[in-house]
Amino acid sequence: MGNVIVLAKRSMLLFIRDRAAVFFSFLSSIIIVALYLMFIAKLYSEGMSRSEYIASHFAKPALDFVVYTQMMAGVLIINSWSLSIGVFSTIVKDFETRRVDSFQLTPATAPQLILSYFGSGFLVSFLLNIFTWLISFILIGALTGYRVSIETFFAVIGVCALASLVSCAVMMMLTAIIKSSAAIGVMAGVSGTFFGFLCGIYLPFSNLGKGMEMAGSVLPFTHLTIWMKEIVLGDAYSQLGIPGELKSVMNENFSAANVGFLSFDIPLWTMLLYTAAFAVICFAVSGVLTRRRLAR
Repeated sequence: MGNVIVLAKRSMLLFIRDRAAVFFSFLSSIIIVALYLMFIAKLYSEGMSRSEYIASHFAKPALDFVVYTQMMAGVLIINSWSLSIGVFSTIVKDFETRRVDSFQLTPATAPQLILSYFGSGFLVSFLLNIFTWLISFILIGALTGYRVSIETFFAVIGVCALASLVSCAVMMMLTAIIKSSAAIGVMAGVSGTFFGFLCGIYLPFSNLGKGMEMAGSVLPFTHLTIWMKEIVLGDAYSQLGIPGELKSVMNENFSAANVGFLSFDIPLWTMLLYTAAFAVICFAVSGVLTRRRLAR
């Protein structure tokens, strides 16, 4: 276990010390927040204001509270992915430079090396994501006058942990397949925007069409986003006293309604089990592929 901790600490420090890597890992989140602040949040607020009931019962700070909380739910899911890419790009360099050959001359075994890579990716993705959520928690309260409840705060942390596990499992598999750190960098720049649309984070599925919703339903991150939004919006609805008939409408507008799988009406809890199974399969495949690369 000591070998795993030492190797994981090394990978984490290499990433944290690379300021450019850390910045570009946050780039997808920065883009999302900028888009929301520039025009998407305004579109959501204007759409909600068209409802006579909402316009007459809720002031702008209340509407902003709903918009900002669901926005951060999407940002945190994208963050878990983009941050894990940043860490695993340094891991790819170990294979490129054949540094892993040196590791194999140490007492560390191949499974320990694999666990250290996965552990470092998870810890960096999760801890930096929690830092993002803490800052968001403070800012949302300061800007709107409403605060996310403590129960919801910790529930979001739990979802972030699962999102980081899934992200790192997928990245671990891709790291075993992709042999170029440059290719990982390109993927980091494209995938955040790609997932932003397919997972209903940038725009609601109601605006993107049924085809986009079906494509997004295949991705585990879509169901994690929906789960996260259900948690934070449920808290907002409770605080603002939004009636039941409006909740379903607003969930549709915020892509917080369950989309099932390929248009099949499957409960969200089942899709979350699918998400967990997907992560386990990716990690198992990555373990096999990585051991083959280490054996060469």
